[in-house]
Amino acid sequence: MPPFVIVSLEGEVVELPPARPELPFFGLLTRLIPALPAPLSVSDLRRTFEQLAHDPRVKGVVLKIGCVANPAVYQSLRDLLKRFRTNSGKRLVAYAESFGPFQYYLACACDQIVMPPSAEWNVLGLRDEYTFLKDALDRLGVGVDVVNVSPFKSAGDIFARNDFSPDSRAQAEWLLDARFDALVQGIAEGRKLSPERVRELIDCAPLSAQEALQSGLLDAVLYEDQLERFLVPEPSAATDGRIAQLARRIEKIAPNLADDLRRAQQAADARARRAWINLEEARKMLLVPIVEYAPKVVGVIKVEGLIVPGVSRRLPLPIPRIGEETAGADSIAQAIRHAEADDRVAAVILYVNSGGGSVLGSDLIAREVRRLRAKKPVVVYMGGTAASGGYYVSALANYIVAQPLTITGSIGVIALKPNARAGLEKLGVHRVALQRGKRAGLFSDVEPMDEESRTTFVRLVARAYDDFKRVVAEGRAIAPEVLESISGGRVWTGAQAKDHQLVDALGDFTVALERARELAGLPGDKRAAAIIIAPPRRPMLPPPLSAIGGSQRAALDGLRELRDLLTQTSTWAVSLWHGGITH
Repeated sequence: MPPFVIVSLEGEVVELPPARPELPFFGLLTRLIPALPAPLSVSDLRRTFEQLAHDPRVKGVVLKIGCVANPAVYQSLRDLLKRFRTNSGKRLVAYAESFGPFQYYLACACDQIVMPPSAEWNVLGLRDEYTFLKDALDRLGVGVDVVNVSPFKSAGDIFARNDFSPDSRAQAEWLLDARFDALVQGIAEGRKLSPERVRELIDCAPLSAQEALQSGLLDAVLYEDQLERFLVPEPSAATDGRIAQLARRIEKIAPNLADDLRRAQQAADARARRAWINLEEARKMLLVPIVEYAPKVVGVIKVEGLIVPGVSRRLPLPIPRIGEETAGADSIAQAIRHAEADDRVAAVILYVNSGGGSVLGSDLIAREVRRLRAKKPVVVYMGGTAASGGYYVSALANYIVAQPLTITGSIGVIALKPNARAGLEKLGVHRVALQRGKRAGLFSDVEPMDEESRTTFVRLVARAYDDFKRVVAEGRAIAPEVLESISGGRVWTGAQAKDHQLVDALGDFTVALERARELAGLPGDKRAAAIIIAPPRRPMLPPPLSAIGGSQRAALDGLRELRDLLTQTSTWAVSLWHGGITH
């Protein structure tokens, strides 16, 4: 087996493996659109690198970097690589034809970094762009009234402003500073440069590969076909003199057999000269470490996407963003209750990767966490974002782990109320309403807020905000006067949240798993297995291929799902909504 294994990080990388993908079906379109490959997950890569570290025939790994991930996932990947180098002592080489900022941050966890001669070192820094739609909506005749707990709760600014408020700008600046500082520190640590020098080099980018080499940012400038000799400068030959001697002896009596022996020897020599092998090919030969597991397991329940009442689902339309899944409170509650009833589950890790959603949905999930915590330990591991409603469902856990660049906090509530009457009239659409009850039109999307309705919204938002703070105060044991200073919709990184007692520890999923094992009292000399407990998902069965009008019915089903989702989204927007954050 060649001494180096090539591991390709291509496409999207996520923290945990996704649930079995559901193909959206939309008539004949879904028969023509191929299934998208499942993204790589850090947890799967962790098992792979454990095998690579365990097999003595593997002397090192070549990491081909071309992945996309959020900063917190890049930090998990970096932790994985550093652990591999420390525990195995094996060589780790990064190779890429192009580096984005956090791709290079990841490469700096390797022993060496290589790029081809014609490549550019394009680590230009970080840039966030924000879009504000107030003027555009005004031209369309659409207004949006916003009620929030403070200027820091800025999710509604996109609709109601043309620029940042001072507080919102300050928040966006500190989040950007935190990511940039982590990028600079990671490069400085990996390349043995001062942070000041790293900032200078970023400000000089783009650099040619040769300039990057001279600046200490690369270790070699080579084409991919030259990389083998860089890894193993003097490959050993596998020629065995006894085989050659045997071939000469039998050549006169069995020439065909002698030729077969020579060809086998040549193949062995060629294999010996190979410096590397692809991971897919190596999997067939890698030794599997023998691991003794604890008698009970740690259940993992994922809360990903927009938090909503009802069931988790994915809209059956082959459209990016619209087709993303929602975290339904009913589905997650069923998963939590399953974990509670299963005697084999000793503890639960709640993986939260959500920017918020419905107040009601968030509270229903938090209620289940409170119930479960009374019987079994609950540890939260935060993904790239666990803010607003995402923090609400996390606050009552026994322990919270996040990466330093996780986006969290945003303890606050926002209400949005659109007013589209003028826009509809421009299109010749006239809405005529009949009502009984003074406030029947409170949540209407064509009626603007008057003074009385705004007062009502302010009261509703204040009530929900007080409930939010009570949940956080209960779960985190923070005094009310201290909590108010870190709430108000303020968004924090994981590192800042730890300083404010909103997070207990910084690290990757293994930190959360180890803490869950300790809290559950599982033996320390045995590994705690983590299993994903998937909530049931709303069934969306395609029509039979032979059915008459099947594609039309599928289209109608898809439109009905879209209508339902948009209708509910409107309800969340105009009532109480733990809004997503802009960053």
